Amino acid sequence: MYTRRRSKNSLGWYPGPFLINLITLAEEAGCDVGWFERIMSEPPSGDRQERTIDLAVVESFCEQIGQLSPQTRLSDIMRRQTGPQTATSLVAMSLGEPTLKAILTRAAATSLLNANLFTYRFEKLPSRKTYALSFLPIAPIPRWLHMCFAYQFAEGLARTTGISNLEVEEVVLCGASVAQRTDLDDLTDAGVAAASFADSAPSRVVYKARAVDQVNPLANKSFRNWNNSMVNPLLSSRLKTAPWTYRSYMMILRHFDAGLSLSMEAISNSLGADVSTLRRYLQAESTGFKEVVALFRKQQAQLMMIDGVSFDQMAQRLDFKNSLSVKRLIRTGLSCGKNITAVN
Repeated sequence: MYTRRRSKNSLGWYPGPFLINLITLAEEAGCDVGWFERIMSEPPSGDRQERTIDLAVVESFCEQIGQLSPQTRLSDIMRRQTGPQTATSLVAMSLGEPTLKAILTRAAATSLLNANLFTYRFEKLPSRKTYALSFLPIAPIPRWLHMCFAYQFAEGLARTTGISNLEVEEVVLCGASVAQRTDLDDLTDAGVAAASFADSAPSRVVYKARAVDQVNPLANKSFRNWNNSMVNPLLSSRLKTAPWTYRSYMMILRHFDAGLSLSMEAISNSLGADVSTLRRYLQAESTGFKEVVALFRKQQAQLMMIDGVSFDQMAQRLDFKNSLSVKRLIRTGLSCGKNITAVN
């Protein structure tokens, strides 16, 4: 195991809650994690005062776990990592919030603690009377990590808060709806060898509205204020130095939520850069605006199809001229994020 030092404008993992949970899980499974301990014992280099770990290092964990004994039940391991004793998760860090909705909103807002390779999006789905937390990769992420996300927010939320009647209506893994909650166990216990393939399709956990409106019995205003005072400055610092691929994706998401144009001109203006400058920055990160916005549109189209949204509505929401463009996007079978890679 090894890690390469972060270079300017690179996509990668931070040693945040998600990775710490993954390290703990891998250690229990028998993987060597000494390299992580060595990294954490060294002072950070450069002027960023933070450590970044390559996507390839995390992928190699998936390969190691995929080679485990067939007798090892990965779902059992993940349950132990999402239990009430586990403090290193975005759910546990947000336990000071007053409601489950606020916990999920906070978890989505703090996803940059983990990596600039993906983001979470918490939204209301009025037509279904539900709320959804989506996992949106900005670079291809191993499918095993999609499963870990689903477990944390489908199983871990109830276990960490102690609320037994949390109603999860649907789980989406890599753009496909999981028919039954028990299927999540079956998929995991089948092993992760096949799940090590990278995928940029979205994953999502959908909750009944009345479930996430519940009061959080563990709410604590003092803890919430203390946590925010520690985390918010770090998030602000990371956002300012994030790769332009990440910043562009996040601005596209903001425009989408506000019903604004997803054109390169509109996004570059919101980022405070002209089109040529944004194009140059993205080229330096081995991608382009066309690839980033196509990735986002593909992900949202997959989720909208699951929700039964018409092609005409998709075209309007995704800032296409007509529904034919949406159909073409889906028909071409675009490999999400195939040109978006980690730059080291």
